[in-house]
Amino acid sequence: MYKNQLQELAQRSCFNLPSYTCIREGPDHAPRFKATVNFNGEIFESPHYCSTLRQAEHSAAEVALNSLSHRGPSHSLAAKILVSFLYLSMLLVFVLGFCVTLEKNL
Repeated sequence: MYKNQLQELAQRSCFNLPSYTCIREGPDHAPRFKATVNFNGEIFESPHYCSTLRQAEHSAAEVALNSLSHRGPSHSLAAKILVSFLYLSMLLVFVLGFCVTLEKNL
């Protein structure tokens, strides 16, 4: 559930998808797992060891979502939108300037 929510947040925010790494400890008959998730360049770690890899990844995703929810809207998303708008504006100025030049020459 938390992994899905984190992935959906990444897609809505135009970020790369989260990537997970895992630490495995303990004997083969009783392994323990701890996971970290990289979300938009930030690393979040599961707070405790889990009995399955899936639980550890969900725990790390939960930590990431809780941390991100306390911050409010993403400033990096706003920066991406601003840069996109800037490039669109520059393209529009170029195209309109080119059209005006063509009209003058015709």
